[in-house]
Amino acid sequence: MKKFFQILGLCSIMVFSFYYTDKIAFLIQQKNPVLKEIKEKEADLKIPSTNATIIDDYIIPGLAGSKVNIEKSFLNMKPLNEYNEYYLVYDEIKPTISLQNNKDKIIISGNKKQNKVSLVLEYNEKTLNLLNDYNVNLLINKDNYSPNTNFELINNEINSKLYRQVNTLLDKDKLNKNICVLNEYNKKICLEDDNYLIKPSLTLTASSIIEVKNALENGSIIFIDKTAKLEDIKILLKQIKFQDLDIVYLSELIQE
Repeated sequence: MKKFFQILGLCSIMVFSFYYTDKIAFLIQQKNPVLKEIKEKEADLKIPSTNATIIDDYIIPGLAGSKVNIEKSFLNMKPLNEYNEYYLVYDEIKPTISLQNNKDKIIISGNKKQNKVSLVLEYNEKTLNLLNDYNVNLLINKDNYSPNTNFELINNEINSKLYRQVNTLLDKDKLNKNICVLNEYNKKICLEDDNYLIKPSLTLTASSIIEVKNALENGSIIFIDKTAKLEDIKILLKQIKFQDLDIVYLSELIQE
């Protein structure tokens, strides 16, 4: 029994010793000038997230923020023994109100804080040739589906059976972005598939270039009807460039 208490006492001393050693190490670490500098700059480097904006049935994407991961940043800089912003590690701050938890809402724009717009094309060979070098979205059906394209493909079938077939092709080729550009027929099936619902904010037809040009802004989603004239599309491209806007895929435009 005496030996048992001796061993127990020895174990208690060892546990206390480890605890005390860790405590000292922790206190020393907190005084490390590199760690102190990271903590001092943490608040200035934090970027708050922006919640999505909901207006009735419609939504405009928010934006994720970021904050410094103090522990990981310190571990990166510790071997250097000096503060270096290049080695900072950031954690994402997700919006509280986001597209992800409001998929029943219809997206009508990208976030207006970003200089981005998206073009959505109705299938037209001449338009495709003109815009082949741009990051644009193409509405496709089973008859014109082709995976060998520079465009981001959006299922535009209105028949539910054919819609499923096109989705199977997109999934097989790993091209399905789970995005629906709404028309008068597809909302129900898009909701069933838990897709993002998108309604273009502007439509370029054979006679609407002036209206589209004047209304163009950050976040615009422009539908280019197959009746749109090539010269009008060229005018639109020049206006987008003049306003210093980037043409991006829909999947990027709505990304938070």
